[in-house]
Amino acid sequence: MQLPGKDLHRRAGVGLLALSLLLLLWQASRVNQLAVSPADFLAVHSLMEVFAVVVAALIFFTGHGVQQAERSTRAMALGCAFLAVAMFDVLHFLSSPGMSDMLSPNTQHKSLVFALAARIVGGIGLLAYVLLPETQAARSGVRRYAWVAVILPLAALALLVLYTPDIVPAMYVEGVGLTRLKVGTQWLAIGLYLSAAALAHLRRGRLRGCDADSLILALLLLAASELFFTLYVEVSSTANFIGHCYKVFAYYFLYRAIYAEAVSRPFRRMRNMLTHDDLTGLPNRTAFNEQLNLSLERARRDGTSCAVLLLDLDHLQNVNDTLGHEQGDMLLVAAAARIRERLGDAGFLARFSGDEFVILLDNAEVEHARGAGEGLLRAMEQEFDIGTDRLAISASVGIVTYPADGESGSVLMRYADLALHRAKVGGRNGLVVFSRDLAEVVERRVAIEAHLKNALDRNELSLAYQPKREIGSGRLTGWEALLRWQSPKLGMVGPQEFIPIAEQTGLIVPIGQWVLRNACLQLRAWKDLGLEAGNIAVNLSTRQFRQKDLAEQIAAALEDAGLAPGDLELELTESLLMDNLASAAEVLARLEQLGIRIAIDDFGTGYSSLSYLKTFPIHCLKIDRSFIQDIPADENDTAIVRTIIALARSLGLTVVAEGVETEAQLDYLRANQCDEGQGYLLSRPLDPDACTRLMRAGVVAA
Repeated sequence: MQLPGKDLHRRAGVGLLALSLLLLLWQASRVNQLAVSPADFLAVHSLMEVFAVVVAALIFFTGHGVQQAERSTRAMALGCAFLAVAMFDVLHFLSSPGMSDMLSPNTQHKSLVFALAARIVGGIGLLAYVLLPETQAARSGVRRYAWVAVILPLAALALLVLYTPDIVPAMYVEGVGLTRLKVGTQWLAIGLYLSAAALAHLRRGRLRGCDADSLILALLLLAASELFFTLYVEVSSTANFIGHCYKVFAYYFLYRAIYAEAVSRPFRRMRNMLTHDDLTGLPNRTAFNEQLNLSLERARRDGTSCAVLLLDLDHLQNVNDTLGHEQGDMLLVAAAARIRERLGDAGFLARFSGDEFVILLDNAEVEHARGAGEGLLRAMEQEFDIGTDRLAISASVGIVTYPADGESGSVLMRYADLALHRAKVGGRNGLVVFSRDLAEVVERRVAIEAHLKNALDRNELSLAYQPKREIGSGRLTGWEALLRWQSPKLGMVGPQEFIPIAEQTGLIVPIGQWVLRNACLQLRAWKDLGLEAGNIAVNLSTRQFRQKDLAEQIAAALEDAGLAPGDLELELTESLLMDNLASAAEVLARLEQLGIRIAIDDFGTGYSSLSYLKTFPIHCLKIDRSFIQDIPADENDTAIVRTIIALARSLGLTVVAEGVETEAQLDYLRANQCDEGQGYLLSRPLDPDACTRLMRAGVVAA
């Protein structure tokens, strides 16, 4: 961050220095030194000195008025020096001829003594400021008021000069001009300023807490001011007047360098906290969005292009889970450093979210962006040394370009996220460039999400029921409630499309509650008709399972429908249970107390650990259809199915085969003593009336 208008002020300062060379050449000849009215000179001179005194006082407060935690030794040293400068400058213009006498008659000599004292003390203070290290000042109260010990001796000397100014050799002789002592002292001040400027340039990387450019300009302008003060013969002349003008210019830049920088620093620090990531130090999502909008405006104006690369570290959660979050954070920092090193100055890098980084490339076509993405993937191939561990982690990248893929930042980021998702689904450690077919997917998703919000209120949702049958006897054992959505705008939307969206948006919670209550009410209606319908199975989503009042909701649904707990079976996936074992155990314990049956849906496709089968109160395993579809031809699938059946029987669990569609599959399952089956061979999902007809046709419930 920079002070506002820093470039403009820098150019102005350089311009003033260049102008000073011309003015010095002009004033070097006494003939060109024009006379100024003494009254006018005194008035303007007083105003200039008041400005200088105010700036000197502000510099003092910069070093001594800040909080203890932010007070530095060199700032305090400079503050002490400029408190003395303020005192001497006040005495300088109050001792000028034309002002009321102070303790002794005011003379030009007395005024110049104080002016030179201010210049020398200021030069020493600025040189010390540049040379001293940036260390925190001691917290001692005695140290805090050390300025008193500095100012008191100088004040005593000033008082002595006020009473007896003649103890100092003459500085100015009326009608003759400046003495050698005065000119020599002036050159000493010039040497101090130029030395400080040179050192500030060499040590600018160490000069914290100030604007180094403004400080250097202030020192050079002070040196130029002193050069004018070596030239004049008459005090009320253009040479002296220009010198005071340059002193004002110098103090303005000194104000910007020290005080304005100190005042703006907390605000810049606050903004940095708001726009930068604490862990990696990179710009955050807010800063990136600002930069993206600026780049889009520039590209729109200039007719150029830009590209966005969204990079995700693959399986960072595994590092957090196995080695701890501290190691995971260190890996994030190392990855950020490697990406930054690879990019150099070619792009704007930000941390977008937990394990995602985003890169903005200006003036970049898609091939350039692809090359940059491939370079980042190669950079991530090398292992990271994190403490005593050597860790390997890959990355996935999604790429979009402006204007080809979108006109706004929000659209581009949505498409970049979709391209990244496609890269991750495709196996990770890869790169996907956004394309129109992905755009159609996004548009479809947006439409589904928009219409799904009102589907429940508009009665667009319905339930179909697929029977489960005992494989040995063919008897009906129960039903699975399956959600269906007929949208007036979108037509029939498959559950594989809208249920993941409902899960991500949170709509699955009210929809799931609706499914639970209506499935229970439907079973009650069948029972009231005297039908032996068996039990009803309802799928639970991850969000539903995490609800604290899940057990209460289920109990209420059963009570409202007048059903026994054993009439309801809840189907859960393996991944849902393993997401948080402690929480899952607590929820399942409450459901077991209610007497609810628990089935594991899509068994065999989730976690390989089977310990949860002993730990959790589970009653049924449903073999995923992916294992059923190729039996008995596929030897691997047949082996898996046999193993699952044997495992379930050994644990006393009911086993259900999903997706039974051929007689060969059914025969194989019967031969291997699978308990129940479900699939199109046995029955497609049916509406409630069709289910009623099926049961009345003579299918006997178990």
